[in-house]
Amino acid sequence: MNEDESKYLEVIEKFQHCQRNWDLEKTVDDETIDYLLEVGYNVPTKQNLNSFKIVCIKDRDEVLKWARIARNSDDTITNVGENTKQFMDKGGLQNPQTNANLLFLFFVNDKERTSTARRERERGEDPSVKGWRKEKMLEVGLAASAIGIASHMKGLRTGFCGCIWKEIIPEEWTQEWGVHPEDLAVMFGVGYPLHDDHRLHNNGSGGKQSYPNRPYEKIIV
Repeated sequence: MNEDESKYLEVIEKFQHCQRNWDLEKTVDDETIDYLLEVGYNVPTKQNLNSFKIVCIKDRDEVLKWARIARNSDDTITNVGENTKQFMDKGGLQNPQTNANLLFLFFVNDKERTSTARRERERGEDPSVKGWRKEKMLEVGLAASAIGIASHMKGLRTGFCGCIWKEIIPEEWTQEWGVHPEDLAVMFGVGYPLHDDHRLHNNGSGGKQSYPNRPYEKIIV
């Protein structure tokens, strides 16, 4: 493994970590935001269709608004640990990785499912809503990961969140973007770390446990 390969692997290993604290005194410049969006929109998609939409939120109040619904529903809040519940009762966020300098929202683009472009390129009957979303989640994952790796290469940190209380998202929050709340696939915080330990919250209190990688095999045939 040469030096460049070692550096890239180091970036990937850092990308595994879910950053839960952020230096909100800093801002990410618009040029970097545009670059990250270009990265996300240029990953492979089936027939190069516009199968997802990426929304980057940089306004602090808007970020916090969305971060507050990155949580279990009231019906399932018992699934989280007692420490997390107590932290939330005091106004803390269940998933502070979303309260970052930037918050990227990834939506499956359901309009493309019945578009003329899809019908011309893929042919056949329009896929079902369920089938389309299942297939496009893979492409969303590619886009989010590409943005994440590009962010780390620029000295930023990141945190994924798939825990979203979609049912309480008002339709007007997403209407002007041409998507629906139920189309939201994942939320992804990007920004500058406040503490060296990615697990800590901004106030320095302990966050979730970080598990080591499970053993894996390198199979070559």
